[in-house]
Order: sequence, then C-alpha cells, then structure tokens
Amino acid sequence: MKWMTGTLSRPYLLLGVGALLVGGIVVAQNMPKGVLPFAQSQPIQLRPVAITTPANMDSVRQIESAMTALAESASQAVVHITTNLNRLNDDETQQRPDQAEMMRGGGEGSGFLVRSDGWIVTNEHVVAGREEVAVILADGRALRGKVVPADDPQLDLAVVKIDARDLPTLELADSNQVRPGQFAIAIGAPFGIEDTVTIGHVSGVGRTGMIPDVRAGVPRSYSGLIQTDASINPGNSGGPLINSDGKVIGVNSSIVSSTGSSAGIGFAIPANFVRVVTTELIEKGKFDRGAMGVLPRDLKPYEKKRLNLGAGALVGRQLDQDTPAYKAGIRPGDVIVRIGNQVVSNEVDLRTAMYAQAPGDRVDVTYVRDGREARVNVALIAPSQLPGQQQQQEAQPRSRDFFREWDGPQAPDREPTPPLTGGRPRLGVQIQNLDPNVRRQFSLPNELEGVAVMSVMEGSLAAQYKLEPGDVIRKIGGRDIRSVQDVSEAMGSARPGEPLTVEYTRVKDGATAQYSVTIPIR
Repeated sequence: MKWMTGTLSRPYLLLGVGALLVGGIVVAQNMPKGVLPFAQSQPIQLRPVAITTPANMDSVRQIESAMTALAESASQAVVHITTNLNRLNDDETQQRPDQAEMMRGGGEGSGFLVRSDGWIVTNEHVVAGREEVAVILADGRALRGKVVPADDPQLDLAVVKIDARDLPTLELADSNQVRPGQFAIAIGAPFGIEDTVTIGHVSGVGRTGMIPDVRAGVPRSYSGLIQTDASINPGNSGGPLINSDGKVIGVNSSIVSSTGSSAGIGFAIPANFVRVVTTELIEKGKFDRGAMGVLPRDLKPYEKKRLNLGAGALVGRQLDQDTPAYKAGIRPGDVIVRIGNQVVSNEVDLRTAMYAQAPGDRVDVTYVRDGREARVNVALIAPSQLPGQQQQQEAQPRSRDFFREWDGPQAPDREPTPPLTGGRPRLGVQIQNLDPNVRRQFSLPNELEGVAVMSVMEGSLAAQYKLEPGDVIRKIGGRDIRSVQDVSEAMGSARPGEPLTVEYTRVKDGATAQYSVTIPIR
C-alpha cells in the first residue's frame, strides 16, 4: 500500500508507464513478419559474426600447442591410486570412488612413475597405511602395487612398486629454482576422474604448515611447500606439479579450503625433498633420518642486511640443551650456512641435507655467529631420541597452520583437535600447558600460571589483537586458566557476537607485562 500511495501521488510516473505500454504495443504490431516478440517462446534467428583474427594469434596458438603437447606427454606417466582392490578385477561397477572417503583424506589419489621398472611416487596419506593398493596406468591397465611408506610425520611421502617394465617416467626438477609466477601444471585424478589436467602458476614458495591426518591419527607437518593456483582437489594428492619443461617441481599434497574443494590455494612438497626421500625408500626399503634438534627458518630480508649474509638457515630459539646441536656448541640465533660440503641457502636446504643423513652419522655444521664463521661436528640421533618438547617441535616445525583454524593442544600424546565448526567461537591459536620444557623454551618464571600460546594463525582474531607465541593466557571471560581444558571450556561457553576479555602475560627480555584485550568473538 505504501508503494501505491507514493506512486499515485506522482502522476507523471503513471504517464511514463502508460507511454511505455502503448509504445510496446505499437512496436509489436509493426514488427516484420517472421520476427516475434520476446514474450513468445519462439527461436530467434541468429546470424554468424565475422571474427577478425589478431596478427599475433600465431604466438598464442604456439603456446597453446606446446602446453597441450606437454600435458599429453606428462600424463602418460601419471597414475590413479586407490585402496579399493576391486579395481584389480577391472569391474566397471566398482570404479566409482567413495567421494566422502576422499574428502576425509586417503583411499583415492594419484602418483607418478619415476623409474621405468614400476616405481611410483605418491603421498603417504593416499595409501593410508595399506600394504597393497590398486594402480591404474594411463593405458588403462590396473595393477597391484606394494606400498613402501616413509613413516615419518614430517614427510607425507611413499613409493609404490608395480610389476611392469618399460614405463614412461617423469624427471624431478631442482625445486630450489622454482619462482613465483612460473607456469604450473597439476595432473591427477581429482574425485577419481583420471587424466585431469589443470594449469596455473606458482603462487609462492617456502610455505610451512600443519594438517591432521585423520587416518593416521597424527598431525602431519609440511615444510618448504610450493604454493600454486592450479586447481587441486581431493584425489590430486600424490600427483605431480610440473613446470613448462615437463619436470616435476613438487608432489601435490594439500589445499586451503572451507569446502574441501579447490579454492585456488594448493600446496606441493618440493622435488628436492622428494628426490632424497624416495631414493632411500627405493634403495633401502625404509627411510631413516638423522636429527640434531634445531628448528630452522629462512632469514628475512632485514636479517640478511643486518647480519651481512646473503643466505642461510636461522636456528630458532626453541633449542633444548639436551639436543646434539646444543651440545656441539650451536645456539639460537646462529645461521647455518653448510652441512658437510653442501651449501645451505634456506630452511629447505637444511632439511634436505638432514634427510640424507642417518642416526649415528656425524656431520660437520658450519654456522655464522656475530659475523664470524665457525664449524662443529655434530653426532646425529633419531628424531624419537630428541628431548620430549624438542621431539614434538621437530615433528611439527613452526606450526603456522595454513590449513585450518583451531584452539587446541600441540602435545603429541593427544589426538589432534578437530576443526572448530558449527559457529563455535575461535581465537586462532595453538596452546600448551606450562610444563618445564615450555617454561624453558620461552623463559617463563615458575610462579606464572596459565597456558602458553605456541603459534598464532595469520588473519585470526588472536593475530589482530597482537597475541604472540610465548604469551601466557591467564584468564578468559573472567575465568582463571590453568590448563588447555580450561581454555576449551571457556571458549565453549562464549557466545558468538559477544565481547570476550582475554588477559595474558608476556615475558620478553626479562621484563614481564600484563595485557587485557576485549575481543568481539565470531
């Protein structure tokens, strides 16, 4: 009624509408025969439009031709891997993958041949703890494959052996040469749809994160990942990410997504990691790596300038006194520049060098401290022999969680905290009870009570309100915090949309400061 009253009070609007109606009738009556008004559902006669081809289209066609030839050639070495052994019977009724199973991780995936005698590289989470899987080759053959996993939470890699010869293979590139902006082609079997090719670019390098492996019951850590916008979906895992030379720069492994499907942010394990690990798996049938207990990270540009260093891997402050590195004389803030004769330019170089070492080996480590170079000999041990907290950090390095947002414990003896869903409030932090190792790690006094912030997710509420690793949360919503469980209960009782006060303590350079922030929980 309000609309009608307003319209009638302005007669010029009625005149305008009337004119349009009359004009429409006149136009309809005077339309030529064979042409009908749009109101009648008759086909409209369309005329082809002449397209003028730009003079430079030949170059575009050459690029297109090269890309299609590259994709076709590389696809011959890509395989579909499934834990559904019924595929070995070549029964068409068994060929639809369980998509719900794929979304949970494992069961279906991809891989690629690295040796013509039937050795295939894939993700460990694809083979899901199985001893045998079905492998479907590009030519349609379904063969039984024997699984050899790395069995290491820091390395989501495995190899599969099939009984075949003279197979097409893909070559591993030097992933240290990968740069953002390069072409990237992902090949695999997303959702079980074989021979799928997607094209994009390298979006970034050196990404580090952590994601829970539902099947294995442990969080897997990923270091030095290559980020791409080439579409990657469940089922692409284990397949190759190749460059414009047709060489593998990484193994597609994970995505960032709120739906479980591609959102344009995918990650691949760099080829240099893959080369070291899979070579040992093929030659020895298992993978053992030595550890010295450091948690490296890349030097930031300002640090390179301040330290007058072009490259190297910085030793993080989480260095336990009982680690081989500390005992040999390495300290937090040192910059490692060589392992043996291998130059270390970044975190990936350091990890790659260590993956090639075994427990019991002794290696020369060259580092820079206060502008002076020094060298020590370090006796390596197995990661499982590291001190408790250091072992946990070794398994979960710099746990910036690109893959999900959660408030939960880091301790390895707990089940991974599930993603927070259903509108439950979240801060975007990982937390840990204040045990002796945590107190020593962040130089926290014994009398301080609360829980330690171990990492803060980028873009989260915690990050926006300037919480940092090492901060100790003492109160949430007026409730005293003494344990991880206290945080879970406090956040569980908070209501989305209401403000929540978080009180925390920061100990830095020997000084203690108290903070209180009111956060609009979402």
